[in-house]
Formats: sequence, structure tokens, C-alpha cells
Amino acid sequence: MNPKIIVLNPEKCTKCYDCINKCKEIHGESRIRKVNGVPLFCMQCEKAPCMEICPVDAIYLKENIPIVNKEKCIACGMCAIACPIGAIFIKNKVAHKCTLCLDVDRITPACIEVCKDNALMLVSDETLDMLKDEKRKKIFEILRKKDENEI
Repeated sequence: MNPKIIVLNPEKCTKCYDCINKCKEIHGESRIRKVNGVPLFCMQCEKAPCMEICPVDAIYLKENIPIVNKEKCIACGMCAIACPIGAIFIKNKVAHKCTLCLDVDRITPACIEVCKDNALMLVSDETLDMLKDEKRKKIFEILRKKDENEI
């Protein structure tokens, strides 16, 4: 897994599209996909299928984040087919995907800064592991209580 990903809390997201509009303002094209009105962000795969399949090596790593080189991209769409969550797409004859704003030298992705609902978080591997552990503990506690009630 890569060092950072954007995580959306769908319970907080009001589908205001501020993140999408800010992304478009910064990059000229929003790199955030919408699925049923909810933003979908690139998972920044460690072994990025989009990068592996690109026939012209137009996708490279910067700080372990896959970035599309617009000059090299031939818009063949192989990256979009290979993406496991559909976060990369072709528009205006070039591939687009979230880069955590690394290609515009921002410290924090613009979408996170603009989210008034605090629905977006930039999460590291360690933080994600902690969140998963908390969820697992809750599930185990629920299952343990269920088992006790059945005895």
C-alpha cells in the first residue's frame, strides 16, 4: 500500500461537489470520479495496474504515487481498463487520475482543504491500519456478545 490515500466518510459527505470543483479549478479537469453522486478517489495502488499496463510508460511514480505524464500518454485507455476501482479515466485524449496534488506541489490535496463537511481525510498506512483494528475489535465484541446471548 502507498504511504497516503484519500478516504471519504460517506456519512459526512453532503454531495456538494466542492472537492470536485476545486480539483477542476486546480488541474483544469476534475480527477475525482463520481459514483451515484459520491466522490471516488484513486487508491494509489502499491503495484499500480494502471502503470504496469501502460504500453508507453506514461505513468510514473512520484513519492510512490502514480502520476500520468500527459505528453507521453496516448489515451489508449488500457489504464482505465486495468484500474480495479475505475478511478482513472480518459478525457480530452489523456488519462486523468488523482495524484494527491503532488504534480502541482501542494502539501495537502486541494479537495481536502476545501471540504467543509470534513468528509475527506489524507490517511497514512499506519492510520489506516489503526482504523481497521478499531473496526475489527468492534466486530469481535459484537460477535462475542452474540455468542454469550446464545449460550
